[in-house]
Amino acid sequence: MNENIRNIFGTTGFTEMSEVQKQAIPAILDGKSLFIQAKTGAGKTYAYLVPSVACVDPQSNDTQVLIIAPTRELAVQIGESADRICPHFNVHPVVCIGGLDIDRQINALRHRPHIVIGTPGRLNDLLQQDKIKLNQLRMIIMDEADQIISTGQKEEVHTLLTHVPSGIQMVALSATSHEEVMQFLPDNTEKLILHENRINERIDVRYVITENRQEILLHLLQHLPVTTAIVFTNYKEDANQISELLQNNRILSSAFSSYFEEKKRLSILKQFKDGKIRVLVATDAAARGLDISDVSHIIHYDLPMDIQTFIHRSGRSAHQGDTGMTILMGKDEKQISTYSDTCTPLSIDETYVCDLSTPYNKQETQNNTLKIRIHAGRKDKIRPKDVIGALCTIMNFNDIGTLEIQDTFSSVILLKRDITLPQRITIKGKSRKLSVWD
Repeated sequence: MNENIRNIFGTTGFTEMSEVQKQAIPAILDGKSLFIQAKTGAGKTYAYLVPSVACVDPQSNDTQVLIIAPTRELAVQIGESADRICPHFNVHPVVCIGGLDIDRQINALRHRPHIVIGTPGRLNDLLQQDKIKLNQLRMIIMDEADQIISTGQKEEVHTLLTHVPSGIQMVALSATSHEEVMQFLPDNTEKLILHENRINERIDVRYVITENRQEILLHLLQHLPVTTAIVFTNYKEDANQISELLQNNRILSSAFSSYFEEKKRLSILKQFKDGKIRVLVATDAAARGLDISDVSHIIHYDLPMDIQTFIHRSGRSAHQGDTGMTILMGKDEKQISTYSDTCTPLSIDETYVCDLSTPYNKQETQNNTLKIRIHAGRKDKIRPKDVIGALCTIMNFNDIGTLEIQDTFSSVILLKRDITLPQRITIKGKSRKLSVWD
């Protein structure tokens, strides 16, 4: 591993590479187009983010890497990972998704990002408005590429590809195989298959036979050693009803489905990742790509539609070397047997009592950057040099990372967290409010 890659990977907070990272990073750096199939939670995001950052020329104003995600939540999560490493190397990422203010995203694009992360629909909208230039791209990455197909976004991706240079390097990633994905990729694409379509071996697969799922669900959550859990349903109306049941029994819970607008869904996910919500009751909108640590239990309140859905749901647990448990709830063993031949009955130690009424103190990977907001922006005639000059009066220039100026505020990523910040800062002769925006 060369020194540049070592430095970039060092900012992720992990001490060693996963298997997919060991194999994918050198291949991507060699300029190879790849189809990567690896189990959920294997570390695929950094397997492409690290070499992407290494390939960017930070002196250029061109967008050089495009990362396409099938869901808004996954795009936001990729953006959060990019924010951990990009500012240290003067690389500027921007996330563009539907459901949020498009004008704010257009403002962010004016800063000429090196890496654009987004969903196909919003990316096409911005292309039609001539707000994104893809003619200088070096690489395209499609995360959870099979879900792009299954969610009906294939044509939107094909439209995007008509705007990029021919012969461009392409990388597609998925937890399962999907032959239609290969139509996006060049003929010389190499396949990196790190596992077949099966459940993570670190996940304990159990089942419960019951005619009263609500009663048994409460019993499970009250007597299993849960850190945080995801309860999967097939319908958003059921997610709302079950979450309300759990809340009435003093369990910190929330539904998560398309019932909520995008801002609300992102807020719910952040609370769950922070441990403020202990049980997420979700439809399969949450079953792909969300890398949330310390999810100890997956409960299939409704049986999955198929084996692939079972694998993806269960894969929300046991990330980055952890272990987990996935529990199927059915009316008979014949129903259960179609999902796994290693599934065994669950026995519950009723002497153990789990209190899910208080937040869980998660031990997250330490983020060594800090995002701040200065309450002055384009409408105040603020320029980047104004913000940087003001910040240099209270900190070292080398501690200032990427900067975005929006209409009414400016956001800056600092490369150190242990910086004492004032509540106000003077810019262009006026006192401006400064706040942490992590």
